[in-house]
Amino acid sequence: MGVLSLTYEVVFLIITYMKEFECKGCGTFVCVPADKNKSPVCPECRGVMLLIGNSGGQADLKEFVCSECEGVFFMQKDKLPYKCAFCNYTFSTSPRLKQQERL
Repeated sequence: MGVLSLTYEVVFLIITYMKEFECKGCGTFVCVPADKNKSPVCPECRGVMLLIGNSGGQADLKEFVCSECEGVFFMQKDKLPYKCAFCNYTFSTSPRLKQQERL
């Protein structure tokens, strides 16, 4: 019973301490951990992201971790990022590509 309670508390803390951003240009929705001081850049169009509040606990988010800067951000499950939200790393768009490149 204690494990279930602890798990719920951890999930609650993760959901509560996320910042939500929306791109002014294309409307892409991104969440980042609240302890991240740097504002993200749109991972799809590289536009300016507006802080719209704290996470409301959306369950349809997928975690992405940049292999270059190790930045963590979350996007809707049906979307794939083109670039990292914090650096200029380009995510692979095809499973056949072996190398990612900086553009």
